[in-house]
Amino acid sequence: MQGKVFLKTLRDMRGALIAWTIGMFLTGVLFMSFYPAVRDSMGQVEDLLDRMPATVRALAGEATDFSTVNGYLSTKALSSFFPVLVLAFTISYGASLIGGEEETGTLDLLLATPTPRWRIVLEKFAALVLFTVVALVAAYAGVVLGSIPVDAFNELNLGRLLAGVLDIAPMGLFFGALTLAITCVRPGRGTALGTAAGLAGVTYLLDTMAELAGIPKAIQVLSPWYHFNGDAVLVRGVNAGSVALLLGLAAALVVVAMIGFERRDAGV
Repeated sequence: MQGKVFLKTLRDMRGALIAWTIGMFLTGVLFMSFYPAVRDSMGQVEDLLDRMPATVRALAGEATDFSTVNGYLSTKALSSFFPVLVLAFTISYGASLIGGEEETGTLDLLLATPTPRWRIVLEKFAALVLFTVVALVAAYAGVVLGSIPVDAFNELNLGRLLAGVLDIAPMGLFFGALTLAITCVRPGRGTALGTAAGLAGVTYLLDTMAELAGIPKAIQVLSPWYHFNGDAVLVRGVNAGSVALLLGLAAALVVVAMIGFERRDAGV
């Protein structure tokens, strides 16, 4: 039975995976199509940012040079737009891996197989990992292809861009693992979805407004967004320590999910 839950989960998600892959690819292409207009109006954008309150400028992130493709991608695509899309499906599907099957009654059939509960959780999460990577690679391909007609391809560092896009995965998987863990500890998707979505929003504001609000660094580091440097990854590169931390937290939550699912009544 090894690997069968993984493959079954992918089959169940195939429609969504195809849709998200196409959607992320087209989003990357469309995002690059706006670049010439933004680049040509850079003077107006800078003037607008200078006149905005400090709180609004803080939301723009570190890289605000829209005259370069790296600044454009860092400020919008890699720091907020793509991460939000990734969180949308990792949180949603993380809650559905166990919680969805439990609510529809199909979990009974899965638990009737000889596959241990911990392996069910692990293989289902592995499917979500693959889902996330495929969707992000599609976004990367869309950005690269979309850069050609706007004469931005030569400005791209393809290796660093790929690393920057994939750098979104650890945070997405952290929140996906969180929703999975909650549904494995207690039944129902609602609590998991609300908790993860709320935490993602609150910690985002904590990270972006920390300096303006005078929040101590000891509290700032509690935000997953603090360890995600999407607005500077194309300039400074991927922070290996932050990636390891977020992946480690995601792994710890998966362990919590496996233990919780082993110990509670579910579908039987």
